[in-house]
Amino acid sequence: MRPFFSPSSIVVFGVGSQPRNLAKNIVSNCLSMGFEGKIFPVGKSPGTVCGMDILTDPKALPENIDLAVILVPAERVAETLNICGSKGIRHAIISTGGYREFKERNNSAENDLLKTARQHKIRFVGPNCIGIINTGSGLCTPFNPINTKNFKKGPVSLIVQSGGVANQAAHYFSEEHIGFAKVISVGNKLDMDEIDFMEYLQGDRDTEQIHLYLESIDDGRKLMRMAKRSTKPVVLLNPSSPIFFVK
Repeated sequence: MRPFFSPSSIVVFGVGSQPRNLAKNIVSNCLSMGFEGKIFPVGKSPGTVCGMDILTDPKALPENIDLAVILVPAERVAETLNICGSKGIRHAIISTGGYREFKERNNSAENDLLKTARQHKIRFVGPNCIGIINTGSGLCTPFNPINTKNFKKGPVSLIVQSGGVANQAAHYFSEEHIGFAKVISVGNKLDMDEIDFMEYLQGDRDTEQIHLYLESIDDGRKLMRMAKRSTKPVVLLNPSSPIFFVK
């Protein structure tokens, strides 16, 4: 799990210098949060972002970067994962949307994504997510500009599906002067899910409370068993059911 939370290097795919480019916000958010690792912005056109040159040839990337953050069109995600695999990158956050959240769309892009990730043994978060914020390492992968004042260090770790919920929670918690250890947006959960991260947070020294807001739960019984065995307070909210407090 270390590459997902405390990578020493990240590559961000989909970066552009245009004002409306979203991937460049991932770079600026990490810098604003105090991330000290190496950042490699990759895009289709040359330019600069936050004083860094945008790489247009992924072949120029070094080997074995810890984490890739991918925000390219859905039809290009599998191709980007192939690049990651060729460079020895085995962990990714796929922020791109346009998959099963749109029921009318063909899932061929989703199938290609899964097939390619498994071929290269890449574990990934998402797609359709804002990824991970770790106030300890300064990793901050949302693609919307983040007010880092809302993400002070604290005892709470949050697992959500929706990036919008993560931003709202950060605002409300900040008003109560409560800080975060980790914020995890799992999105469509094609690979990593709440079970994986719940297990990680149980042993995380910075996490004293675990809060979850999930629109869907793939294995509710397993999740509740883990929550009951937890030595840390767990708060679970599903929009279609009551809140569960489990200690």
